[in-house]
Amino acid sequence: MPWMELSLNPLRDWDEEGLTDWAEALGAFLTERGKEIKTSLQLLPGYQILRMGEEEEAGELLISSSERLIVMMGLSVKNSAEREFAEMVTRFARQMGAMALRAPINYVAEKEFWRGLGAWDVQEPILLREEVQRERVGVEPLYKQSLLVTYKDKPALCLEPIFCTARPNGPVSLAARRLEKLFGGGRPIGFASRVSAYSPWEFERRKWDDLLAYSRLKAYEVLEQLIIQSLPMEYTAPFNG
Repeated sequence: MPWMELSLNPLRDWDEEGLTDWAEALGAFLTERGKEIKTSLQLLPGYQILRMGEEEEAGELLISSSERLIVMMGLSVKNSAEREFAEMVTRFARQMGAMALRAPINYVAEKEFWRGLGAWDVQEPILLREEVQRERVGVEPLYKQSLLVTYKDKPALCLEPIFCTARPNGPVSLAARRLEKLFGGGRPIGFASRVSAYSPWEFERRKWDDLLAYSRLKAYEVLEQLIIQSLPMEYTAPFNG
């Protein structure tokens, strides 16, 4: 399915705490337009899904906190009412600090609408056919404790720290051990992973696993630094040096 993305000029820093109010405001907007639609938020590692309606055909907004991106799912802009709603979503996205909004394109009229707002075509990702080269894999901080795995300096996977029932297979770094004490109260810490919206590639399961394996130790080091930087000075002293 073709997509278009609209770059936003956010009016504030990312306001994840205001998502509930944002969902209620969108529901109120629809009610005022004669559509009694119930909105609900589903929290998942690194992103939330705002569902509008209870039927299978209900529309959704996928809200990626780590990439500050809002993706319209199952929502069209075929008529004036839908276009008005899309414009409101765009305004709210800018107000809550989103960097971009992405929408699916099913009709020529939708492409013209989004192009009129300044959106551009999103390049379709292609299958990564080469073997993953360990030395080309990197890890960078994203938003709060989210991490970005890069490949050849391009976005690949988003990682979200999660508590686990057991440690993953393989060597356990000192950074991971320190994180368990500092951040997890002794509980094992792992990462939930998903493909970055900005990845130019699609990944076979094996290559996805390779990216995770090659980035895991570095991811713990980067996450440890993010946690330490967020703590008051008196808590970081034992971990310096």
